[in-house]
Amino acid sequence: MAPVLPTEIISVILSKLPVKTLLRFLCVCKSWNSLIKTPNFIKLHLNQTLISSSDRYLLKWSKHTSPQYADLDIHRNNLQFSDFNHPLETQVVHLLGSCNGIVCISDSSKNNVFLYNPLTKSHRKLPANPIPPNINKATLVFGFGYDSKNDDHKVLMMVYGYNNKVFHSEAKMYSLSNNSWKSAQGIPYHLYSYGCHGIVVNETINYIVIKPVELKSCKLIASFDLETEIFSYMDCPNCSDKWSNLSMLLMEWDGCLCVMVDYQNDDFIVECFEMWVMKEYGNKESWVRLFSICQPESIEAYMDIKPVVYSKDGRKILLEIDSLNFGWYDLKSNVFDRCTALGLSDGAINMTKYVGSLVLLEHEPRLVREILPRKNKKKNNDLDQFLSTGFKLRL
Repeated sequence: MAPVLPTEIISVILSKLPVKTLLRFLCVCKSWNSLIKTPNFIKLHLNQTLISSSDRYLLKWSKHTSPQYADLDIHRNNLQFSDFNHPLETQVVHLLGSCNGIVCISDSSKNNVFLYNPLTKSHRKLPANPIPPNINKATLVFGFGYDSKNDDHKVLMMVYGYNNKVFHSEAKMYSLSNNSWKSAQGIPYHLYSYGCHGIVVNETINYIVIKPVELKSCKLIASFDLETEIFSYMDCPNCSDKWSNLSMLLMEWDGCLCVMVDYQNDDFIVECFEMWVMKEYGNKESWVRLFSICQPESIEAYMDIKPVVYSKDGRKILLEIDSLNFGWYDLKSNVFDRCTALGLSDGAINMTKYVGSLVLLEHEPRLVREILPRKNKKKNNDLDQFLSTGFKLRL
């Protein structure tokens, strides 16, 4: 009889596998089934995925077509898009945020909001949170992230509008642990873009805001701490002012807060774009220009360009051009290689990336209900003790 590996070694080996493989392995044996579903293994697996930058997916959505997704790690030279199944009873889906393999999505009204794990199909519908009746033509802006101190995923909803012709804003926060909303600190300034939801970095949700300064205005980054639930403010990077038009987009890049800057000519054609990264979160002196790309010959004129993700070796970045085309840009040689997008529906699109995870969201997780055997549901106490004492885990 072949020797049996210790449970702790099996857990380390399995933690390096992608989610889709682990879901198939639920049927291998009862011990693996039990292991893969334990909360500590789910955290261990997610940490391993984030550290190794593996099991990555690209999610596409738009205002007029159903969402789609593609696996970023299968083929480098082409992206195969497939339909993105979701719990919303609508074709059009709005992405409000992504964190730890969970996406926060809604319908067009923003009244039906879900937290959803696309790989395990686990989901949670957020309770209704009506818009205050005193706000006219309200605009809703969201943010979604994880508070490791309280082991809680949280959704921030900011409501902007006018009350008797006076600008008004307020905020609400949803806690997954409590499954409820409560009032939260808001931002007294206008957002730089009301179409951009919050960017999660270092367990904070970040937005670019415009603060009036005497007769002028300046751009700041408003940062909502998910643990303290308080906003603070940071300076944006110092960008060049020699261009006719300049636009800024806040992003998360390789775990850091990033500002992508488009420099446009009088015809609003992008002639150059830069990536600024805050190497030490919260330290304005740590802003560095990661790279600057000025109209490569291999890229035709474009109106919009966004970096998506690093290649596995870190030498190239995947660029999304005018929401229709993709390509890998070599940072050293300045060579741009187009990437074929297969199965991608037509029309202007938005893109974000997310990682595969086993995180469950239901009160009684579907994965447990459907896979656990009806008898002999014995808890693996030895494994739980090893994972809880052998690792200090944080999502």
